[in-house]
Amino acid sequence: MKTIKTILFCFLCFLVFLITGTATCALRAKYKYVPKVRASLAYSYAAFFSEYALLQSTQVGGQQGKTALLEYLGILQRVQNEKIQYPERMLHLYSEITYIRLYRLEAATNNPTKAEEYLRSAENELAILGHKDVTRERLIQYIQAQGASESKLYNSSTDQIGDGSETNTSEPASVRP
Repeated sequence: MKTIKTILFCFLCFLVFLITGTATCALRAKYKYVPKVRASLAYSYAAFFSEYALLQSTQVGGQQGKTALLEYLGILQRVQNEKIQYPERMLHLYSEITYIRLYRLEAATNNPTKAEEYLRSAENELAILGHKDVTRERLIQYIQAQGASESKLYNSSTDQIGDGSETNTSEPASVRP
């Protein structure tokens, strides 16, 4: 009888140890590892979708490009709304660039009211980033420089990587807000 009680006591101690270990691992995973995994997945997904939206807006343009850019903005807003560990400055920077691309698409399709709305949204994102002294003309100048840079990068069929014909496509520091 004493042996059975000892074995039962050891089994209960092992069971309590196992349950406690499982609970602490689950809590640690929930509050430490799951947010890191979600942030990592958000980085990857946002980066891939950013490239997709850029290519759609530069290569296809029109409604498909606009749809891709708006979906990308939705992803950025979802990351922000779900409180995923993603640098807030980067979210606003990517949103600003996306609004600029949307402005370019709307200006190209001769839709001034939507273009103006996207330009105001880009200005708001810049204000959130701390660029309070950016004029509308300077922002439009930057938009044109960025458009030329992206157009040269993605629409050139003769340039190939590594042929020595690469040029610096980054905009001058005086243009970037």
